[in-house]
Formats: sequence, C-alpha cells, structure tokens
Amino acid sequence: MQDKLTQNYPDLKTLSKEGVKLLIFDLDGTLLDSMSVWNDVDVEFLGRYGYEVTPEYTDIVKRASIEDAARYTQTKYRIPLTWQEIVETWESMVYEFYRSEVKLKEGAREYVEEAKRLGFKLSVTTALSKKNANAALEATGIKELFDCVITLEDLDGNINKGTPDIFLRASSYISATGEVVTPDKALVFDDVLQAIEGARAGGFLTCAVYDDIGCGGPAKWESFAALCDFSVLSF
Repeated sequence: MQDKLTQNYPDLKTLSKEGVKLLIFDLDGTLLDSMSVWNDVDVEFLGRYGYEVTPEYTDIVKRASIEDAARYTQTKYRIPLTWQEIVETWESMVYEFYRSEVKLKEGAREYVEEAKRLGFKLSVTTALSKKNANAALEATGIKELFDCVITLEDLDGNINKGTPDIFLRASSYISATGEVVTPDKALVFDDVLQAIEGARAGGFLTCAVYDDIGCGGPAKWESFAALCDFSVLSF
C-alpha cells in the first residue's frame, strides 16, 4: 500500500543550497521503528496475569497519563500491585526495549549521517523521557551525530509537542553555540499531526514522516503530508 502513496522528499543538498541550517528530528515513529512498544508492553504485562489487551483497553489507556492508566489497569484487572508499582514495571519494560531492542527505520542512519557530513546542525525533540531517549540513541549508535537532545522534561509545564516550545528550545540551543538559526531555516521531521502543527505555529519548515501508527496509516497520509513542506515515506 505504501508504494502507492506520494511523497515530497527533502533532498539534503537542495536544502543546504536553500539555506536550511538545522534539522530537528522526532524519535518514536520518525527515526525509530518503535511506535508499537507501548502496545507490546500492554500485551506482555496483562498476559502475566492471564488477560488479553482489548481495543477498549487500548483506547482508554492511550489517552490517559501513565499514572491514570496504571490506576485504571489496577482496578479493572485487580492487579496485585500498587499503581505506583505498575508504573515502575511499565517504565522498566519500556526502558529495556529502548536500551536493547529498538531499531532505526530503514535509511534513517544514512540520512542523518549524510546530513552531518554536509554540515547541518542536528537536534532531537521528543516526548520520550531523557533516560529513554538517550538509551535509544546510544543503542542505535547515532547519539554522537546530534548537537542536542531536547525532551519535554526540559520544558517547564509542557506536556506535549502541540506548541512551538520544544522546537524553539532546540533552535535557541543551536543558536547559542554558533550561527543564529531562525525557524524558517530549520526543518522539523515528525510523524504526528499535533507535533507538526506545533512546529508550523512557530514558523518552522515541516516534514511529515510516514508511520502506520503515528500518522494514522495510509488512510490519513495524504492529508497529513499536504500540511507539510516535505514528506517522507521512507528515508
């Protein structure tokens, strides 16, 4: 199905000629093939107690904070753990995935390496915890390619990427270390609509990245990609 979808690939040499200085990458679903990790954790965790994940359960917990999801899980399935222990267990399982199992999307390493070779500044902006983000970057061997790693933990009070704050923090960090980079000279890569809207609100160039889970799959791809300056089916 993916081969029938359209893309507007961001050629690095062309971007450089047009004055783009900074590339800002999301992790889950963008550089990392990792969007299924939380469902996998749910399946394994509930399976330990003899339960299966249902669509209803997934719909409820994906919209809740991790604390509220743990409380709901404890009550619904009478899990013999406190909700705090459930959170700790989930976080441990997720960290282990990022530390030892996570993989890059096809072509992502080569794209980032070429960007570095061509002189672009590179940043990560992610909703992952700093611990998980660093674990994933180290596990995949690309951490040293990035000039900075910005997570929501670095922002006071922000709980998502729907505002420009996290992207502005990245461009400010890069600007403070050398040449000033304005948003119109920075390109944000992300697979989630909310993040793209946040970047657009800040004046950043944007690139939609295809992911079955993140962008909603083929049914939503064309409208998602149309919102952005560029779009990538595969690096």
